Amino acid sequence: MELLNETMRSLAFLSRLPVSTRWFRDYDGSLAGCVRSFPIAGIIIAMPAALVLAATSALPAYASALLVVAVLIVTTGALHEDGLADVADGFYGGGSPQRRLEIMKDSAIGSYGTLALILSVLLRTALLATVLGELGLLQSLAVLIGTEAVSRAALAKFWQSLPSARVGGVADQAGTPTADAANFALAIGGVVLALSFGFAAGVLAIVAAGAMATLAFLGFSALCRAKIGGQTGDTLGAMQQFATISLLLGLVIAL
Repeated sequence: MELLNETMRSLAFLSRLPVSTRWFRDYDGSLAGCVRSFPIAGIIIAMPAALVLAATSALPAYASALLVVAVLIVTTGALHEDGLADVADGFYGGGSPQRRLEIMKDSAIGSYGTLALILSVLLRTALLATVLGELGLLQSLAVLIGTEAVSRAALAKFWQSLPSARVGGVADQAGTPTADAANFALAIGGVVLALSFGFAAGVLAIVAAGAMATLAFLGFSALCRAKIGGQTGDTLGAMQQFATISLLLGLVIAL
């Protein structure tokens, strides 16, 4: 029951899906305590996009993929895309950690952020279209659901692995996830990856997608340490985007 409570609370933060206030009774407001349910929330977040994928399967693959990506953006309220844009602007528009954090806090989007959003949408659409062209409907649905779950498991572990870079920021105020909670989320993500990508394209797909996601995780973690000394709420969103792209890229390589 506690895991169900955590899942509903995670959904309220990670998406625009309606969540009843009854799930927040006796809740201390700490999102960090809910991270073990992030991959489960990712499965639920994928459902509207999965319905759209099934309904548009007769369309050209690129058109269907673009509609799926659009629905995912609407479902999350562009939460992760906003983080990616802020990270791109801050990391490459500022000359010092403090200045980068200031730029990331600004709601305006600059050239780096705009380009990052364009590239993210194009990459996700192109990779998903390739998947749709190579695999059947059921396999494609498994990939979509698995990707949304595993990318949020990576987000949870990323949050726990790096120190907070901004005192009083969204991620800092939400608390620090425990290693046990983050590892639990990562374990669920690993199981979902094995089941979904294994069903879709076999063992090679699991290995390739897992390897690419690990490289993205380690690379972005190192970049965050170098640029701002840790993580913020924006970098959590960016991590989800990088994880999604790397998982799909690994699968496409394996096909």
